[in-house]
Parts: sequence; C-alpha cells; structure tokens
Amino acid sequence: MSWRASRTLLASACAAAMSVCCTQAASAFQAGAARADITPPAYTTESDAAFVPACGTSPAQVAQLWPGPRPFQFEKPYVDAYGLGRYAPGDPYCDADHTGRYEAPYIAGGSGQNHWPTSVEAGNGPQAQTVVLAGINERVAIVSVDSIGLFNVTIERIRSEVQKLDPMIAHVFVSSTHDESAPDPIGLWGPDASELPEHPETPAATSSGVDEYYFDFLVDRIARAVAAADASRQTAKLAVATGAMPSNTQSCWSSYPFIDDQDMPVMQARDRLGSVIFTLADVSTHAETLAFSGNRSYTEALSADWPGAMRSALEARWPGSVGVELAGMVGSVETPTVYEPETTQVLRVPGALHNVAGNPDGCRSVYPEPSTGTPVAEAREFISAYGRAVADAAAAALQGARLYAPKTLSSQQQPLCIELENNLFKAAFAAGLFPDRPAYTDSECTVSSQPAGAGTAGSGASSAATPAAETPTYLKTNVGVLTLGPAAQLAYSPGEVFPFTEVRGPIDEAQMPFPTDCYEPSSENYYCGTPLPMTPWISAKMTRSYRFLVGLGEDMIGYMFPPGNFVGSEGEVSSEPWFGYQAANHTGHDRFGYGHSDDSESVGPYAGLAVTNTLQGLLASDGVASRIMPGLYVDAGGRLSDGPFANGPFTGAVGVKVLPPGKTTPRTYLIGSSARGWATFDAQPDPGTAGTALPYSVRTGGVFPTTGKAILVDVFAGERALGP
Repeated sequence: MSWRASRTLLASACAAAMSVCCTQAASAFQAGAARADITPPAYTTESDAAFVPACGTSPAQVAQLWPGPRPFQFEKPYVDAYGLGRYAPGDPYCDADHTGRYEAPYIAGGSGQNHWPTSVEAGNGPQAQTVVLAGINERVAIVSVDSIGLFNVTIERIRSEVQKLDPMIAHVFVSSTHDESAPDPIGLWGPDASELPEHPETPAATSSGVDEYYFDFLVDRIARAVAAADASRQTAKLAVATGAMPSNTQSCWSSYPFIDDQDMPVMQARDRLGSVIFTLADVSTHAETLAFSGNRSYTEALSADWPGAMRSALEARWPGSVGVELAGMVGSVETPTVYEPETTQVLRVPGALHNVAGNPDGCRSVYPEPSTGTPVAEAREFISAYGRAVADAAAAALQGARLYAPKTLSSQQQPLCIELENNLFKAAFAAGLFPDRPAYTDSECTVSSQPAGAGTAGSGASSAATPAAETPTYLKTNVGVLTLGPAAQLAYSPGEVFPFTEVRGPIDEAQMPFPTDCYEPSSENYYCGTPLPMTPWISAKMTRSYRFLVGLGEDMIGYMFPPGNFVGSEGEVSSEPWFGYQAANHTGHDRFGYGHSDDSESVGPYAGLAVTNTLQGLLASDGVASRIMPGLYVDAGGRLSDGPFANGPFTGAVGVKVLPPGKTTPRTYLIGSSARGWATFDAQPDPGTAGTALPYSVRTGGVFPTTGKAILVDVFAGERALGP
C-alpha cells in the first residue's frame, strides 16, 4: 500500500475518533500519546506516481525512462550515467517540481560529509513522538522528531496541518532529537562530485539536500500522529522528577567551555488505573553514533540512534506506552563514553581535558576514567547500551515521584528577529543551500531579501542570493514556554545550546575567551573595552520546581552561547573583537589554547543572547523565579572560587559569599550553620557527587539557607562584586 493510500485510511480513522473525543469537555487533566514512523519508505514502481505526468505517463514509464537505482521513495528519477549506483552531479534527472536541484532523502550530519541512505537500522528507523495534554483552559501538543533540527518554516507547516485536522489544539511545541542519521531537513547536505572519476567538465557542485517530497510525507505523518494522540486522550496525572544522567556515562566535549548539564528531568503520564500513557526524558547529549562512526555501512543507514533505543526500553518497561526523548542542552556535549556493566561509576569531578579511549566516535573529557568497567566501542552496541542506561536512569528518577493533575496549562510562543553574523552561513544562503528558509534585510524581519514566492516552505523555489557579507542579513526564529500547572515548565530554545548559556556553571568573566568587546593584538589585551554581556540564567528564571530546558526547539539556528565565548575562524564574522583576533592568526582556538570548532555552525556571537533575553521575558510573565545573588564559593580558609570543587589553593566549598540586593556588605552562608544544604542550578536539593563524599556537584548552583528558599549564586557577577 502506498503512503498516500495509508494517508486516506488514516484520515478516515482520525476523523471518526475525533468526532467522539472533541465533543468531550476537558473537566480534568487529560493526556494522550502517539508515534509516527517517518522513515522514508522503500522505493516501488508504484511510488513513481508522484512524478506523473512530469516524468512519464505512468509509474511504469517513469521507471523505464529513468532507471537509476533509488532505494527509497522521494528520490527524483534519474539516469545513472556514471554507473555509481546513485545520483551524481551531471547525471540526467527529471526535475518534476522545478526546484532546479536533485532531491532525495540525504542523511544529515556525520562530520559534515554527505551520506546517501542505503539501508535502515533494523527496528530503529527515525520516528516522531507526539503528546497531547489538556487542561480546563486549553489543549497543547508536544512533538519530538528524529531530525538533526527542523527549521521554523517546516514547523509552521506542521502546525498548519494540525490545525486543519484538529482545530481544538491551541498550541503545538516542536523540537528535534538532533538525530544525525535522519533525512536532511536543512539543506547543508546534498549531492557532490566526491565519488566521480576525473571529469574536469563536471564541477563538484554544492547543492541543497532539502527534499520537498519527503517534507510532504513528514508533515502529514506528524500532523496525523498529533491528531491520533488527541483522540487517545484520557484522564491522567503527571509524575514529574529531576533525575541525573546515567552513572556509567562520561561526557565528551567538542568546544570550550567543558560544562555539561547532568540534570535529566523526567515526566510520565498515568491513567486512572496507573497505566503509563507516555514517559518523557530530557537528555543533554548529541545523537550522532552511527553518523560519526567512520563505518560506511553505518553512516549510510537511516536510524533513530540512541533516542530510539531509549524509547524502546521505556516502552518495553511499560507496554502500551509511548517513550519520548527531548534534546536538552546538547551544545558541544557529544557522544559520551558508556561503560559496562551499567553499575560502573564515572566520577563527575572536573579535571584536565584529556582523550578517552574506546568511544565509538572519539572523546575528550574532563571527567576521569572509572576504576572499573569497559567502554562500549562498537557503534550499534553503544546505541543499545546508552539507550538502555538512559531509560533505566529515567525509571529510577520516577520511583516515588509526586503526582500532579495540572488543571491549567499556559502556552507562550514568540518569534524574534536575529542578525545572521556568520559569513559562512551568508554564503550558504547565497548558494541556495537553504531553499525553504527566508532571510530578511531589516531588523524586524518584515522585508524579505528574496523575491516574492522564493524560498517559502513547500514552494520548491531556490533561495535568491542574499546581500553581500557587509550588508546586514536577518533571520526570524522562535522561542516558547509551556507551563503545566504548578509542577513543570518547558523552555524551548531554537538551537544547540551550550549548557552554561542557560544553566551557568563555574565560569566568570576572566574565564571567557573574550571578556570585553575590545582586543588589542600588539599587547594581547582582552580587557580594553566594555564587558561583553552574559546570557540570562534561564534555569534560574524558570518558575516551577521541575524545569525542562529543550534544545532544537521551535527552530534550528545552530550553536548558541554567550557573546564572549565566540572565537571563530578567519572571516567568519566581520565585527570586533573577533575579526581582529582572527586576523592576528588566532584561528579556531581561544586565548587559553582550547578549540572552538562549533563556532562555524552558529548564527554568530549574539544569537544566544537574543534568544535567552526573549525567553527571560516570557518567563517573567509566568510567575516568581528563583532568588539569584552575585557571589562566589568560599572554602574553610575564606578563599573564594567560581566553583565548589577544590582547585589550586581553594580546598573545596563549605559555603557561599553573596551580595544581597541593595547591600554593600557581603553575607556568608555556611553549610551546617546558616545554610542547610546545597542547591542545584534549578533550585532543587543537590544530591552531591555520586561515588564520593563531596556534598556538592557539577550541578551545584547555590545553597538553601536555614530559612527561606534557595539562593542561586551568580559567579559571573560575583567576580565583579566580590573581587577575584
């Protein structure tokens, strides 16, 4: 049966179900969940009906006239002139939708290399998970898609289709798992001449990998899964908890600074009988296992990576339920090293950056190797082991979790306009690599830099050339906040967020690559200008106890960090202080000698600040945030530090010194005296560092005074307030 025939049957089923469910008023909290297979189906002659009559009078004739091998549907018909068994630039093809490019479901990701899909990982193809929640005031959907990251224009298509199928759903929140073995939704991956023999007359053309035929399929499948989730709604309660990353995992980083998010918020909906409807975990690591493996049979396989294995493990534990993974703060936090047995303990005690052996994709970590355990080195074994470990950690967090039945839901979604500062991305726009995404010439994102009709979602039109690098170019993006009664809150950021951008950590002005907006090459002076701003502390600005930071949410604009952390390579940006630093041959590394390979995949230095400022504004209208004070950690000898761990003369924190609002004299809170314990960066009780006697951890963000709520310590401001 073709997917179009399936679509007709699904439409009838959904309409029948919705006619019943949508007449019921939500008098209590309700939840429903569904999943959709978004793996490109295998090619059949019948699937060539999509190219009739442009490429032939019948599917059979299309296949006869254009006999090039096509393992999956949605590939344009072509003639395999070079005999490679796949399309190559120069092969004749049928441009049925007049986009001027060859379209196929290329795999996105994998160290920037193009990967044609030739197979699907058995039992673990890309999926989308959908959850619908209803209170007495509104109904919302949470969607998680196995994708490297969906552009906002594609997300708007999904919302529009959901509105047609199920107009009772008020808001749809969409994020991606950052799966680098799923079809390319962006355009950076596409056909090239890398496999061609020497043919000087055939240029190694760069072409967008966006496949409009696959997009039609993707949007339809996801929208119908949302409708199915809504049709399955039933009275429920939410179990919410803040867990931790599995103890047998060792974080790895690709760029400075080496701060991760060890929190793993978990949410589970249970019906009146206690049966599980869905289990959702917010996990802050990349999904790139097969894509970076270097094994061609793996890099050419469509896969859901470890999020698929995690979901399967959750669904096996609670049959009939739907497992959901949200990408958290994944910026620079790559494929971790996983040790077996699962009881292995990796100590989260930061040290020097070092290489780690046995990781399927390579690893550099600041955490030490465990004293026991063996790293899982084979990529497919890793997917299973990591997925299972994350699922087990999520299940452990839910044991004894408090149950909530949130009566009201609050949804906030807001667009914002940001400047595209990265000259490499400007060139990509000019080359037509982002055919569906518009660019703008004004800071309000009202005047398109493209002619009418070009670059709109689903139009199939190639992007017009953007202005020159010196001319400002702007992008419209989106943020969102979903608040579930008094219990939980989800903040959506549109990219790969470096964790310290939103959860902070032991880093102050002196540890930023660029503390000010000035750099003097002759004297290597970094303090000659105005301090570059730090991003708002989003986890502290949230207003509920359980705080889900969702990355790749509402859009995908690449890596995000505070302005002072951008370094870049020569020519990436034209503004100071970065341009002067690049011109002085400091390309790719910061003043501490650390690499910043992720900078080239960011919109620019200020995108993270623009996004978090907007998020902060939304959160401010939704309740009371945690208390934040400028301060530093203090040891038994009165020495100060921006982190609680022993470092040099600092012997380890016994409390904090802060400057209360409106005061000129600091106040010290000592654990066991004026403070009853440590607090995490989201104002939860800190469990300490597992495997050690240390009462603080890499999750520490402040203290609980003997009276009152948590005080979170802003060490970035504290270094200025209290001195170095």
